[in-house]
Amino acid sequence: MKQKIMVVMALLLLVFSINMPAAYANNAKVDYVALGDSIASGHTPYGEKIGRGFTDMIAERLEKEGKLGSFTKEFATSGETTNGLLEKLKRKDVQQSLKDAELVTIVSGANDFIKAFYDPKDESVDVDLAAATLLLNQVSENLTSAVKQVKAINPNAEIYLFGYYFPFPYLKDPATKQQMQMVFTIVNNQIAAIAEREGVHFVNVAPAFDIKGTDYLENPKDIHPNEAGYQVIADQFFLNTLPELPIGWGKVMEKNIPVASNKKWTITLSQEIDPTSLDQSIFVTKDGAKGISVEKSVSKANGMQIEVYAPKEGYSPGAYELMITNDLKGKSGTALTESVLVKFVVK
Repeated sequence: MKQKIMVVMALLLLVFSINMPAAYANNAKVDYVALGDSIASGHTPYGEKIGRGFTDMIAERLEKEGKLGSFTKEFATSGETTNGLLEKLKRKDVQQSLKDAELVTIVSGANDFIKAFYDPKDESVDVDLAAATLLLNQVSENLTSAVKQVKAINPNAEIYLFGYYFPFPYLKDPATKQQMQMVFTIVNNQIAAIAEREGVHFVNVAPAFDIKGTDYLENPKDIHPNEAGYQVIADQFFLNTLPELPIGWGKVMEKNIPVASNKKWTITLSQEIDPTSLDQSIFVTKDGAKGISVEKSVSKANGMQIEVYAPKEGYSPGAYELMITNDLKGKSGTALTESVLVKFVVK
């Protein structure tokens, strides 16, 4: 029996197509270059070892989906600061790899502050406000310059700047912990601002990571995640990218009347839903390009209903798309036979 889907709302059926970023177009192969520090290289939480990090996980998923052309993280270096990143971009081998890349991820900035203000021997923090402000300005200048250089080397590459999780959840002194949390919040805000100014993507990992920080940072003496933590970071990347979507949607529905910023969508199917298929099949984007992190769950009251919640801070004003792809499955394994696109507006 064909699986049917109803979206519980009065909507208009249209014909619609969406432009995909070149790096994720149908049949395109992505050459992926990872730049940055130990988080980019996949440093493990035990010893001076490089393991399977979030960049590997991104590459693995692209490979599984038949999208990966090549991948290298050889230019990601443990302990690298933003000054080190700028020096690396002068190298001919790095520039050549970037010229051939469709996807570039950058993780840089945290080491500048950790080396300046944190002593791991006694877990002490000494933050001088004037020095911190100067350093923040320097890091911002360096990251901005790095993004501009990558864009100059390859104007067509999709560039993703990553924010940081809070790496010190085990700090014992509340005041010290608060100081460092403030530092990382400021750093993340600056990275987000740079991404917006330069027209590249920002991947905010802190909200999803920090809520279970001690689970992902299992070694209290080390600031690097376990594989579960790296997976959370990789997941945030895919929230910022569009899936490989059909050029012609089965159904396109347009909500002309603006909805509330805290709007919860309810989707009803004709059979019980496989909850493990939600992350790969339901997406919310803004302006057809920017992925929005939303919580999705199968209703406990009705296993045939999916609830898609607004972000905690609510949707900001703008045009949005709720995308339901053929990867949505019932418990029987039956896939959705008709993809659905819902366009809505928040004032």
